[in-house]
Amino acid sequence: MEDSQTNKKNIIELTRKKLRKHFKLNIPIAYKFHRYAYFKKVVKIANELADESGLSDDDKEILILANWYKFAGITEQYKNFQQISADMADEFLRDNNYPPDKIKKVKKIILAKVSEGESIGILSEITHDASAAYMGRKNFSRDSNSLRVELEEVYKKNIKNNTWAQKEYDKLVNAHFYTEYANEKYRDRLANNIQNQRKKIRKALTASIRKKTGKEFGRGIDTLYRTSYRNHINLSSIADGKANMMISINTIILSAIVTLMGAGMSFSETYSFAHFRYMVPILILLLAVLVSAIFAVLSARPKITKNSISSEDILSRDKSVLFFGNFITMDKQEFIDSLDMLKRNQALLYDNMAVDMYYLGHVLDKKYKLIKQSYNVFMGGLILCVLSFVFFLLYSQLLGAG
Repeated sequence: MEDSQTNKKNIIELTRKKLRKHFKLNIPIAYKFHRYAYFKKVVKIANELADESGLSDDDKEILILANWYKFAGITEQYKNFQQISADMADEFLRDNNYPPDKIKKVKKIILAKVSEGESIGILSEITHDASAAYMGRKNFSRDSNSLRVELEEVYKKNIKNNTWAQKEYDKLVNAHFYTEYANEKYRDRLANNIQNQRKKIRKALTASIRKKTGKEFGRGIDTLYRTSYRNHINLSSIADGKANMMISINTIILSAIVTLMGAGMSFSETYSFAHFRYMVPILILLLAVLVSAIFAVLSARPKITKNSISSEDILSRDKSVLFFGNFITMDKQEFIDSLDMLKRNQALLYDNMAVDMYYLGHVLDKKYKLIKQSYNVFMGGLILCVLSFVFFLLYSQLLGAG
């Protein structure tokens, strides 16, 4: 009897040492949850459940061996590794002359999927409960975070907070312990973990909404857009003011010149070169103020652009539905639906505002270029007018002296 107990201890100890070395050497760094500490804890819980369930020594030995080897194959393949684990157990146990009938039982326990209804009795149920016990422990949140990091590293894909929170909640709600002892021991903590996970779902949902609505940026982002719009409006008002000033000045000068020239021609009966040469500065000024006024009018003249726009244009950030020149081409319901889409996704709203500001900037650029041309022509006309007048004045003095 003592030899039998010694042999049992030996095979379990050999297995522990074998797998301890195997896991230490072969577990990838990316595995943050499936580590040797977790596997060791699973075996400890399985041993505890076996004692409470009153298993025979042979069944307990088979159970412990199966739980040690259950996760051995995960070092080679992350998903569906159970068959690899069973093959590794089969090879090791055969090499150590373990009875074939017991090896067969060990492999069945490893391959059994209790959660899918493939239970082969108390041994497979204890194995399931030992692996699922972390969901009914105080450190579930920590283990859950480790598992999330592991999955992100293995699959090279980020998992959203609300997605992960909901997934873990579903797992907790559907968790089931088959043995009476495990159910009693982990039931209360499992319920607490479910409550905590609900809070995490609400928190993740709130964070997701804040991200979509742009609220995570604080009031600074609202101030940015508000200030930018105000600056654009002010600059547009300044441009229109400058254009109106140039229109007023040029039209006054233009009216005065036309009136004086008309009056002069009406009262004058004779024309000569001496009279005409003094008309040149006036004609230059007349032409300059006319061109300058045209540029000013083009700058101040309202221009309504009508561009067709669709939901695809809004989503692709090509056009903004906030500009009236775009949305006047839309049906009323389509316009309402577009604004509703922006209301539900404020990040898209901010992008549409950015597109709107971009095109406002282009309009301002065109306005100021036309105003600049108006000022340049006006200034050039005044200079040429004065220079030509001075030239003809000096020229007349020279002719008179001659």
